[in-house]
Amino acid sequence: MPSTISITPEHENPSASYHLIFLITGNPGLVSYYNVFLTTLHRLLSEKESDKDVFHIYGESLAGFEDNDTPSKVTGLPYSLEEQIETRMQSLKNQHIPSGPRQDQAYDSIILIGHSVGTYIILEMLQRLKRSPHLNIRAGILLFPTVTRLADSPRGLKFSPILRMSGFPRLVGFLVNTLTWLAPRSAVKAFARLMTGMEEEPLEVTTKFLTSRMGVWQALYLGKDEMENITEDKWDNDVWGVEHEDAASMVRIPKLIFYFGAADYWVANHTRDALIAARGRVREKSSSKPVMLIDENGLDHAFCTRQSETVAEKVSLWVNEIIISL
Repeated sequence: MPSTISITPEHENPSASYHLIFLITGNPGLVSYYNVFLTTLHRLLSEKESDKDVFHIYGESLAGFEDNDTPSKVTGLPYSLEEQIETRMQSLKNQHIPSGPRQDQAYDSIILIGHSVGTYIILEMLQRLKRSPHLNIRAGILLFPTVTRLADSPRGLKFSPILRMSGFPRLVGFLVNTLTWLAPRSAVKAFARLMTGMEEEPLEVTTKFLTSRMGVWQALYLGKDEMENITEDKWDNDVWGVEHEDAASMVRIPKLIFYFGAADYWVANHTRDALIAARGRVREKSSSKPVMLIDENGLDHAFCTRQSETVAEKVSLWVNEIIISL
């Protein structure tokens, strides 16, 4: 299973606009969970792709989740939330048109897609990269966003006290490593199927996660850091935009689309509603504030394990709308 998914443009028109769609995963941060989502998104965009607009879809696993990953060189521990933000920013800065007559040139536009903690990482990236002249970030699509008060969510209330116990992530990681080393891989996969009911592809990814060298420790370590750091809204109007905006300044603020779950176990309803009231767009015109939507289709926070095609259809429509508005 790849640690990177890269679906490159098929056209080589030097006058075309080249758009990068850059995915930031949730936790566990294995990009293989998003293979169906990204390939479906590519297919849907390709159906409407023309010589004028071509797309490169790119995603990679968060640091510390792949078997060949090593602990942080700074701490010797799994990667913190801050380190994940830094590695995602560096990865984005390294992206250039991969082939064709414009090979190695910068993309004409970048659309960030984040899921779960990936949405928090997007907001942090936008805050820190807002004065970067070489990255033309035009939009962010935030799926099942966990950007404020994570510990107040239904699962946050359950898991936050446990994750804060001294040594808990390391201990559980060690125990899972020991058990999966002793058990045949087929038994681990059967257990994962029994516990999750996943289909074959996400089940394979989950089995890989459970049998990896430091994946479980990394996931729990990062989860603890998420609980401690995803608290209050701390971003300014350069990220959030304002309700009344002149056309010239609106161009500089990336368009944000938030897609919340109706009953997301990682987002408290009152937290979601407060964020929508404070930061969501009220008027259609003269506003650079985010579009904030609540799901009405029964989609799950972990959409990438069983509802990838449905979410890809929604995202493809938003991407096309964003490209038209550029």
